[in-house]
Amino acid sequence: MNAAEAVRAYHALSCHAPERFAPGPGQLDWATQPAPFRRYAGARSIKLLHRPQEESPGYDGVFAGPLGEPAPLGLESVSQLLYDSLALSAWKEAGGSRWALRVNPSSGNLHPTEAYLLLPAGAVDKSAVLAHYTADEHLLEVRAELPPALAGQLPGDGLLLALASIPWREAWKYGERAYRYCQHDFGHALAALAIAAAIQGWEVRLLRALDERSLDAPFGLDREGFHEREAVDALLWIGPPQDREPRVPDALLRGLAALELQGAPNRLSRSYRHWPELERVHALCRAPALAPADWRLPRAEATQDNPGLPLRPILHRRRSAQSLDGRSGIHAELLLAWLRRLLPEHSPVPFACTGEPPRLDLLLFVHRVQGLAPGLYWLGRGGRAPGGLRADFQWRRADAGLPLYLLLEGDARQLSAFLSCGQDIASDGCVAFAMLADLDAALAEGPWTYPRLYWEAGQIGQLLYLEAEAAGLSGTGIGCYFDEALRELLGEGPDRPVSLYHFTIGRAVWDTRLSSSPAYPQPRRPHPIRSTDFEETS
Repeated sequence: MNAAEAVRAYHALSCHAPERFAPGPGQLDWATQPAPFRRYAGARSIKLLHRPQEESPGYDGVFAGPLGEPAPLGLESVSQLLYDSLALSAWKEAGGSRWALRVNPSSGNLHPTEAYLLLPAGAVDKSAVLAHYTADEHLLEVRAELPPALAGQLPGDGLLLALASIPWREAWKYGERAYRYCQHDFGHALAALAIAAAIQGWEVRLLRALDERSLDAPFGLDREGFHEREAVDALLWIGPPQDREPRVPDALLRGLAALELQGAPNRLSRSYRHWPELERVHALCRAPALAPADWRLPRAEATQDNPGLPLRPILHRRRSAQSLDGRSGIHAELLLAWLRRLLPEHSPVPFACTGEPPRLDLLLFVHRVQGLAPGLYWLGRGGRAPGGLRADFQWRRADAGLPLYLLLEGDARQLSAFLSCGQDIASDGCVAFAMLADLDAALAEGPWTYPRLYWEAGQIGQLLYLEAEAAGLSGTGIGCYFDEALRELLGEGPDRPVSLYHFTIGRAVWDTRLSSSPAYPQPRRPHPIRSTDFEETS
């Protein structure tokens, strides 16, 4: 079979159904639970700073584009970028167990995503460095200092950041389906980085003109000493707005691959279970060098949906609800504001950072929304024309300003819970979502589009988390759903999109047995902040 057929075969294998779940471990082997943090023993560390969350721009402006003048690249700005995107947000404790929460969401709180930075001389150190970010202590582990000949080839004005995945962290719990969750989490992290960068007047852009298979060696992930496979998913440029994609010379990548690296990677588990299809699909879906995208970031008009609400506390306060109260509702105006936020033309941050067109639409299960009839709705955010699904869908326009259509009116709570693997949380909220894509159309472009569908789903999920938190509610991403049952719901029309991620929003019921403590000890405060540092632009 060709690559596209092999990806379809993996997708079919990793689907859940009422009569069977995707191949997985069955029960969790707690003795082999992966360690939550990658560390490099013996590597020199650079301590990062914490800017108080009270020093924050307003919530709404950041999605329209970078705020104000770009911050200079330095220890303060790099520290804040990571603190507002990939850092810990709190510690939780119950029954003698203690675990960390992070700013970026993760499936099962397992966090397969790691970050590696290439920073020019003078940014955080006198030398240009290749460094690994470790969230448990909010510091950089220096894996190598770049000689001047290599340092001079780094793109100016900004930094390079590679996001990598350790699939075992997800496979320990989810088996073959773990590839999907790793890509969700990449999307969560990408959105978190884009928002944190925009606070400082920076952009996050995907470097497309690089073969993803060539990126493991420059970041040292092909070296001996790793007990778990780790691979770069993508390389990002972060810095002031640019007109075109910066060139990353082949000589720079070769030179990085030849560097002597410091620090030995820790072992995350004492033993492992092999999931062959997970490894096979990863190899199939690594993108070749692609044509550069238009780097002129579109600008949108900032909304005033949440006047006076600070952004940064929302980023750090975001949580995944474990249960919802099944009673609380919202007004239609709030839901419509959330849906506007999810349209790429309204939120170039984060949706423009890959340089690719939107491919996902949303199926809504409206439960408790005053002003909207309960039922199934469709948000056509991917530019897809209405229709093409089952014949009895009404396709009645539900709002003049949004591509939102009522499909079927009626109580969809039991249906929503059933499709999400029988989980009541999908029916106990105000509204639930299924994120849908035309898999055949995507794979016609190339198998590398498959993970990028999940990236986009993760970006949508991160915005839904933040919008829920901004409204005083809570969201939860749902990775367990009955794939084929949802396709059967959509019908036998010419378009049969596949579901990639489910999500629900409502009022959380928190477990009072849990105690919470700060993410880090006494913050290390940078230089005093000027009042102009967070001046917003429209």
